[in-house]
Amino acid sequence: MTTAKPRADRARRSVLARTILTVAVAVVAFSGCACERPKRVPAMGTAVPLVRVRLGTDVEAVAVAVKGPWQLVGGSGEIASGKDLDWTRVSVEKGAIVFGSVATIKGPAELVGTSDDPVRVAQTVDKQSRGRRYRGRLRLAPVGPAALRLVNVLPMEAYLAGVLACELPGSWHVEAFKAQCIAARTYALISRNTRTRYDFDVYDSTSSQVYGGMDRETAKTWEAVSATRGVVAAYGDAAGKPVLLRTYYSSTCGGETASAGSAFGGGTPVPLAGGVACTYCGRSPKYRWPEVVLTKRQVGDALRRSGSASLVKLGDIQRVEVAERTSRDGRAQRIRVVDAAGQSVLLRAGYWRILMGAGKVPSTWFEIEDRGDRIALTGGRGYGHGVGMCQWGAGYLAAHGKTGEEIIRYYYPKVDLVKAY
Repeated sequence: MTTAKPRADRARRSVLARTILTVAVAVVAFSGCACERPKRVPAMGTAVPLVRVRLGTDVEAVAVAVKGPWQLVGGSGEIASGKDLDWTRVSVEKGAIVFGSVATIKGPAELVGTSDDPVRVAQTVDKQSRGRRYRGRLRLAPVGPAALRLVNVLPMEAYLAGVLACELPGSWHVEAFKAQCIAARTYALISRNTRTRYDFDVYDSTSSQVYGGMDRETAKTWEAVSATRGVVAAYGDAAGKPVLLRTYYSSTCGGETASAGSAFGGGTPVPLAGGVACTYCGRSPKYRWPEVVLTKRQVGDALRRSGSASLVKLGDIQRVEVAERTSRDGRAQRIRVVDAAGQSVLLRAGYWRILMGAGKVPSTWFEIEDRGDRIALTGGRGYGHGVGMCQWGAGYLAAHGKTGEEIIRYYYPKVDLVKAY
């Protein structure tokens, strides 16, 4: 939890929290897992907001099951229910849901274990089969004539318990988990508050933050969630209005954090101005990375696959260079690509990295050497965008006596930590 402060400051923080939290609430309590996981999740109370997590990508069909009483509910009420739900195929035909032998269902439907049993889901994600258990409700929504979207709707704190062990190694100190929990909660809450017109708030992947459902919960993740319940990071904007901070974080900053504006464009809140010195991530395998060699043909193919009109028309790539670097740390900020006909395109370095593959190009902190039909990325440092909290740095600081709150304040200078609920 946050440390005690003078009464005037506590009153200000209370007003800040009330300003920030404008979300719906729900009362939900769930049974836990076996093994080291708690048998029962701590009571959520009436103030914990729900979060909608998109599971994987839209698919043609999935299989679902519930080991216990279950209910399938649609817009007009109950559609089906039973004592146990064996593995059942769910698909979409002509824009309507087909749930096993149940007649087609118009619009979305929600599956829930009525005795708090998790919903089991078997689906294919990125050509890989996976099976997971999820707390809360599973929303089944047709998003095309034959496409199905899965959205897990559950309390924020239960969601976080399924995030933390996906984002950090399980052996790290619990204080690192507490810092990660505050960052992840704030990120999810601001996403929730700004995506009201969408049918989900966050992805279950690195597109938002990685979420593994009930099977990734541990005693340590629940300890971190309970100890930081409702705590979020905020700051005063240019007008002095308190707002949630979009708490970006990445694996390894490489020696110094980057500014949000240089990485993503747009404005840069003070807590995300970058320039936070961090040699603490020195034990990360990506603190310094070996050269990466890409053929110019690979570069061209990757750019054209983006579908962007300016990139699809590129011919054979002749030159790839760093057109602009950040003034503070020298990270690549813009990449210029020129084809054999002289056509030139300018891309934000972070976007270019994603198009090349984040697994191939760990960060935007590198030099480019031209080697004829290839380019070599040399002097590579860090893994990820480098903005906000450095996870490997947080792991080191936690192991050396820093609290979760101290870690958050270090990586997000001048931040306010408040109780949103």
